[in-house]
Amino acid sequence: MIEHIKNLARHSSIYTISTFMQRALGFIMLPIYTDPSYLASKSQYGDLTLVYTFMAFMNIVYLYGMDSAILRYFFLGKYKRNDVYSTGFKSVVVNSLFLSFILFWFAPQLGAFIFAGTHYAPLIRVSAAILFFDSIGNLPYLVLRAEEKSLHYSAFRIGRFILEFLLNILFVVVWHKGVMGVLYANVIASFLNLIALLPWQMHYLKGKWSAEVFKILLLFGLPILPNGLAYLTVEVSDKYLMRVLLNKDLLGLYSANYKFGSLLLLVVIAFRNAWQPFFLKIAKQENARQIYARVLTYFTLVSTVVIIFGSFVIDYLVRLPLPGGKTVMGRMYWSGTKIIPVILTSYLFYGLYVNFTVGIYIRKKTKYMIIFTGLAALVNIGSNLYLMPHFGIMGAAFATLLAYLVMAVSIFVANQKLYYIPYEYGRVAFILFYLAAVLVFYYAVEPGLWLRLAVLAVSPILFWALHFFRQEEWAALLRLIKRA
Repeated sequence: MIEHIKNLARHSSIYTISTFMQRALGFIMLPIYTDPSYLASKSQYGDLTLVYTFMAFMNIVYLYGMDSAILRYFFLGKYKRNDVYSTGFKSVVVNSLFLSFILFWFAPQLGAFIFAGTHYAPLIRVSAAILFFDSIGNLPYLVLRAEEKSLHYSAFRIGRFILEFLLNILFVVVWHKGVMGVLYANVIASFLNLIALLPWQMHYLKGKWSAEVFKILLLFGLPILPNGLAYLTVEVSDKYLMRVLLNKDLLGLYSANYKFGSLLLLVVIAFRNAWQPFFLKIAKQENARQIYARVLTYFTLVSTVVIIFGSFVIDYLVRLPLPGGKTVMGRMYWSGTKIIPVILTSYLFYGLYVNFTVGIYIRKKTKYMIIFTGLAALVNIGSNLYLMPHFGIMGAAFATLLAYLVMAVSIFVANQKLYYIPYEYGRVAFILFYLAAVLVFYYAVEPGLWLRLAVLAVSPILFWALHFFRQEEWAALLRLIKRA
């Protein structure tokens, strides 16, 4: 069991680095994006948030579950891998061309709807190009994941990050193109990323297009489309509703701080990239369910460490001085750091949701996923409509937490009926209760630096004193230390 988990951890750690680099641009550029010299106001940062919210939502429609279907039938199914990939790839290309044409044609109307202005059509048109290149460019990464080439996967992700970072410096810092400059950098990097990945998928593109395979992929993937849209509703509806219920200045404040809260999302995405091929690969092993249970315990523990550490240091991190009189995050955004622990905790429950998808995938019951994400979406919208006008950005943060909690609990109940897994309930409950106690302390006491450091130091001692870790886990840890 330990060897299987070590293999999962190795690939997850590599994916974590690449995922962080992939999404690190928003963090690294934050001193620029939150500097009035480049984006003149929090409202402009709100525009940047809205356009990326729109692209995140549309990306689900562009892929319409075909990426998940391709990955699933790579491992489980009677069809040749070449035929599966080639059929899925060509289907995504046709769909992406059609959707990008629609977005380009109706850009003025979409710009008015999303941004409440008549001059945002250029943002929509550049977004259509980004979505086209990204949807096709994401498919070769499935090949790298399926073949467990995590190092190659990471190298391409890091390469794209470096390219997009340099282009951002050029368009935003040197040429002062603002929000449009960010999109120009993105579309160029997306196109070059697609070209660079072509050689890695040529072998699979030699497969034939099959109507039968397409039907199977569609039957598996289409139910994921409404599920993906519902998930994106949970993820992004607060941003759009904030523009309507509050204003774009508060949206800018919320979004800048939300980026730090989404640090745990990077861990979850990296884990998911390794997790799906992993649990499908070992599904037929006799001890697979015990391995799945242990993975949940370790994931919950690692996520809790990230939440506690991030919550206790973030107030100081955003204030770190940088050359030129800048700080990690612009001073006018500091008042929003109070939402970060809540957002971090929200993504813990999203990670639990990802863990609980095992039975859904193995039993091919993806049609049920819309129930979990749909319920969470309704909870999110309803909670935002009530909490946001009363509690501002803090209300939006708690609405996000509540939605992900509902999503995790609902899929857990269904998964245990479809594919029972003997989770380590006592250990997981202990971790979650400890996290809750620390967060209550954080908000009730508002501790200073030394008290925060004391909590960080005492936490591992407490887990040791209460015999949380088992003998074989200590042995594996000691072997790892000796090897290091």
